[in-house]
Amino acid sequence: MSDRHPLILKIFIPIFFLFSSIIFGQERSATELMDQANKLLRGQSSHSEITMTISTPKWERKLEIEGWNEGREKSLMRIHSPAKERGNGTLKISKELWNWLPKVERVIKIPPSMMNSSWMGSDFTYNDVVKADSIVKDYTHKILEKKSLSEGTLYLIEALPKEAAAVVWGKVLMEILVEGDEIFPVKEEDYSERGEKMRTLQFLEIQTMGGRRIPTRMECVPHKKAGHKTTITYKKFAVDIQFPPHFFSLKTLQQPLQ
Repeated sequence: MSDRHPLILKIFIPIFFLFSSIIFGQERSATELMDQANKLLRGQSSHSEITMTISTPKWERKLEIEGWNEGREKSLMRIHSPAKERGNGTLKISKELWNWLPKVERVIKIPPSMMNSSWMGSDFTYNDVVKADSIVKDYTHKILEKKSLSEGTLYLIEALPKEAAAVVWGKVLMEILVEGDEIFPVKEEDYSERGEKMRTLQFLEIQTMGGRRIPTRMECVPHKKAGHKTTITYKKFAVDIQFPPHFFSLKTLQQPLQ
């Protein structure tokens, strides 16, 4: 029997690694890649502090913003500075969105007609805020290109809207980098229904923050507004936060900042 063991091992080991490569080495689908890249900066729950810099040819302004997120349905953002906008906030629950303006003590529900309007004067819209997972749920996905790089594999993914989906973009092209088990968004290009490139988002400066590696700077450049750009820089980021019951509520939205 002992003489047979080497032969058995010679047969078994190659078969084992063959099946291991099939089971464990399966390539992720385009939708899985898009979903994982989309979740990176949210997690199941998260808390962040960011600086949003809005640049135009004539002026520049900076907003210091604190944000909280739970799943894909709930988020809250509060502005800490500048002083004239301190305390302003936006609350999202499912597909509903509210703004809080403490200076006039008013809660304003954002109607569908305003969803494509600028959020806080930036190059992001209310649709960007409320439809954080739209790129996953409302689009079909296809890998157009795959490149091997020194740091990993870069995928170019095309996202086209599903039939009857209520979306803004007629096409989205996304570059996603896979480094081992880590997946990072690299660049997003958003196109109109007529095929015009409307804006480009770049995800830059990958660093470890809150126990995970994330792009700590995001730039949004609208192609129809020369010289305009919105930059988001992460100062703090943490995931898997436990929130008290009813944290995401109009009551929390209206609370004074500490």
